Amino acid sequence: MENLFNWSQQARPRYSSRGKPVQSVHQKSAGIKPATKVIQIPVHSVSSDPDQSSPKQKPDEMVQAPDRRSASALRIQKVFRGYMVRKNVKRIMSIRKEVDEIERRLLCGETAELIRRDERERLRVNETLMSLLFKLDSISGIDAGVRECRKGVIKKAISLQEKVDSIVPRS
Repeated sequence: MENLFNWSQQARPRYSSRGKPVQSVHQKSAGIKPATKVIQIPVHSVSSDPDQSSPKQKPDEMVQAPDRRSASALRIQKVFRGYMVRKNVKRIMSIRKEVDEIERRLLCGETAELIRRDERERLRVNETLMSLLFKLDSISGIDAGVRECRKGVIKKAISLQEKVDSIVPRS
């Protein structure tokens, strides 16, 4: 059992806070020294001073590096904007389907009669349309097309609210 303990201690060397290997009591008593090997890693820094740049780089290449970075940044921005537009249009289309469903039910004579008879039904339809309008308001209009699409659905929802309000209850 003791051999197993010594083996596991050798497999995982410990280090002090200064980064130097620390020998355990078992390693010291056995006369085992930790293997130390110094590896030098070259460190290169990017400087903005052209005088300190490496001689291998041509002046044209130094100018192209920022251009590549800005081109990459533009590409990332375009992809992100496209993602946001698709996401917002998808949300608007789901709300539009709900507004279309409410319009379809209102055009059905049965629902209009129910709204005339029951004040709670009128309130429920108005509240549903209001919540859809709030959802539409929460969608940011990044692109002009998204704004136009959102405006069209908002106008349709408001016109449906006016239709519901215009249905006169029977007394």
